[in-house]
Amino acid sequence: MRFFRVLAICLPLLSACAAQPLPPDLAQETLGLPDGFRASGSEAPEVRWWRSFDDPQMNRLVQLALHDNPDLQATLWRLQQAEAAAVGARSGFWPRLTGRLDNTEQRIADGDFDFEGSENEGNSWSGRLAASYEIDLWGRVRAGARAAEAGRLAQEQNLQTAALSLAAEVAITWLQLREQWGQRELLLQQLETNRKTLQVLELRFGRGASAAADVLQQRQLVQQSEQELQQAEADIQTFKVQLAALLGVADQALEGHLQFAAGMPSMRSLPDTGVPSQLLLRRPDVQQAQRQLLQGYYLADQAWAERLPVFSLAAIASGGGSAISDITKDWLLTITAAAEGVIFDGGQLAAAQDQQDAVLQERWALYRSTVIQALSEVEQALIRERAIEERLLHLRERERLSDLIVVRQRRAYARGAVDFLNVLTATNEQQSLARQILSARRELMENRVTLYRALSGGLPREDLPPAAPVELELYREGNS
Repeated sequence: MRFFRVLAICLPLLSACAAQPLPPDLAQETLGLPDGFRASGSEAPEVRWWRSFDDPQMNRLVQLALHDNPDLQATLWRLQQAEAAAVGARSGFWPRLTGRLDNTEQRIADGDFDFEGSENEGNSWSGRLAASYEIDLWGRVRAGARAAEAGRLAQEQNLQTAALSLAAEVAITWLQLREQWGQRELLLQQLETNRKTLQVLELRFGRGASAAADVLQQRQLVQQSEQELQQAEADIQTFKVQLAALLGVADQALEGHLQFAAGMPSMRSLPDTGVPSQLLLRRPDVQQAQRQLLQGYYLADQAWAERLPVFSLAAIASGGGSAISDITKDWLLTITAAAEGVIFDGGQLAAAQDQQDAVLQERWALYRSTVIQALSEVEQALIRERAIEERLLHLRERERLSDLIVVRQRRAYARGAVDFLNVLTATNEQQSLARQILSARRELMENRVTLYRALSGGLPREDLPPAAPVELELYREGNS
């Protein structure tokens, strides 16, 4: 029992350097942050920013993707791996206790060799308990545990980054699909108009009131409308397949989740962009890069400590006898203290430390790059939104003027004052402007998705996929 008394005394002392909190976040004074962004609204962006478009189908598609997308689920399982690695790294704070139980049976074989007596026959039992602990004098174990914890935190932010990117991709693909539905409606209307015009021209040509060139030019416009309509149909199918892949389902199964919706959804006013320092505190990709930098710092500390001697304590208690109950009667307790270090390794440990120092410098550069990219995404989105809004104003004014031009050119052609080419050119421009306006509206919505994504600080945990190995269990059942 003396072994257990010694263990009870040593355990609190050996574990005194157990869990230590991570140091505070790295200072950002050296990043040179600007005071503010070039534009800002007053409306606070929603955490689930896709709801800002007031589109129930978009909301449903994003939620389905966040729950079932296989790439996002793979990212979640990488987080589970990081959590397990962090738990394993913390095990070094505690002693390692092992046990062994042996049973030896001795028998004399029948044969020519027969010895008097049977004292060599029978069973013997032996038991052994061993406890060992590394005294973390240089902080090697502590640095490894903190590096693993920083890696876990980085994976948490990586999951958020992947979820935000997925939500943005689903929203953008859905907007592109809605645009193509709207383009198809416009092209159907324009094709019907062009065909009616062709019928009128063919009648006029039959009466000698129109030239053959006029009929041919109108037929060419009809062919152009049919070609563009076929391309719109192909784009619709392509975007449906893309949505199905993002949702993690077959494209045939997607049809039950889609309802035709032409045009674009509504868009709210510009959100409040806040200040750059607040943005960096909530952006998951920035936090991920920061945690990876912190992990590199601890790994460099661990590599430095690997070059120093290791001090350890060990206690071994062993006993045995002819019966299993004899193991607990007499114990032999051995307590050792040891120091072990590398005298010469050809520079391997030094090279490993240099490598980790270089990794730390690399992660510092990547962290600064992530910060710059985060600020740039917001600024670019703000610039593009203003530019697209101005382009839309010009397109709408051009469309208004084009409508007037078409009416006047048709009247002039009816009077014989102009060639039909003037009417054809004006009509083609009118139809093209209508499609350009729809595309510009989609670009504006898509850019707003990018802005929401750039300003987002992550999603609620209930929006992320559950950590349930359903597919693995089904696979095992199918192969059992």
